Amino acid sequence: MDVNLILNDHFVLVQRKSQMSLHQLPKKEGKQWTIKVGRDLVDLSSALGKPHGTFKLSRNEENKSKAFSLVPSNDVVEMKEKLKDLNSGENNKEIWDDGKSQQLKKEDIEELRGQGLTGSEIVTQLVENSKTFQIKTEFSQEKYLSKKEEKYSEWVEILKPNIRHLAKYFHSQDPMQILNLRPDTLAMIMSLANIKSNGKFGVFDGGCQGLVTAAILDRIQGFGTVWNLCLKGISQKRVIQAMNFSPEQLKPLKNANLHKVKESLKKEENGDGDEVPAAKIIKLDEDAPQPLELGSLDGLVVLCRRPNAIAKELVKLLAPSGNFVIFCPYSEPLCETYTDFRECNLAVNLKLTEAWFRLHQVLPLRTHPEVNMSGSGGYILSGIKVVS
Repeated sequence: MDVNLILNDHFVLVQRKSQMSLHQLPKKEGKQWTIKVGRDLVDLSSALGKPHGTFKLSRNEENKSKAFSLVPSNDVVEMKEKLKDLNSGENNKEIWDDGKSQQLKKEDIEELRGQGLTGSEIVTQLVENSKTFQIKTEFSQEKYLSKKEEKYSEWVEILKPNIRHLAKYFHSQDPMQILNLRPDTLAMIMSLANIKSNGKFGVFDGGCQGLVTAAILDRIQGFGTVWNLCLKGISQKRVIQAMNFSPEQLKPLKNANLHKVKESLKKEENGDGDEVPAAKIIKLDEDAPQPLELGSLDGLVVLCRRPNAIAKELVKLLAPSGNFVIFCPYSEPLCETYTDFRECNLAVNLKLTEAWFRLHQVLPLRTHPEVNMSGSGGYILSGIKVVS
């Protein structure tokens, strides 16, 4: 099986300009699978068996369906290249936003779409029927074309899901569905937890859709053990499924339900912090292999909104000199955890960090920070466990 081909039952990311969506292809062959890309209906099943990459939206005259078919294409022509010979103004002081500069109405545009015009042809029509386009500055023209291409571009990219793409996608859709975990913050977590092959790692995912677990599985590539810890129900695995992992890559993943140690996880937060005697160790899962016991993990990652109580219990699974990373979208809970860990001399190199990141809009004529940006990517408490 060629992993670079688009296959049935696999997840793919469909991107047009800055718009991105996640889709799973049908399990059965021969079934049409229509999705919506912007305002266009697209038959995603027409890309089956083809390599991931750039596709052009094409009308199939033999098919009466309104959906576009996907045809592989390497010749992507951006609108700014087609219209680069048009004149431009020196400034925009003569332009007034009175709503009358565009002569084409919404009904006219829909009629053009119904006639089967490509996105580039529609944008060309919009430019030709604009009273102000040729007196705008070159920078304003480029922004205008970029905005129109978001709606009408006939090229889309079908991407093979990877951790960076999925982290950006979920954060762009709804940041709090992954606890506002940005891609750059995820990279910091992977580094601070010292994730590497042939290690034993534990992950408590309290609301990140399995993003960190998938990132660890992707890095170790089948060598090592990843314990997916959860309190009740089933562990979060949406991103794990979207990564299209092979059985060999999923082999290190082992799920452990923590409800059997519920009482120990609810101990008072101001306890003495002593290790639980070996005779009182409760196995976290009846079917789990023996290695999951106190002091057996090389690394631990905890992600949740209230990490203090559970982090103090789960850190007992960590071996001496093991790295731990605790992530929370808010600083106050981690400040409390930081104080508790420091008072009981549980770790060295204990750091509470906020990852600050600002996106920039990069254009040929001007580069500046984006107006809308994420206020915070969450907070990280990291350290190395020691035994006093």
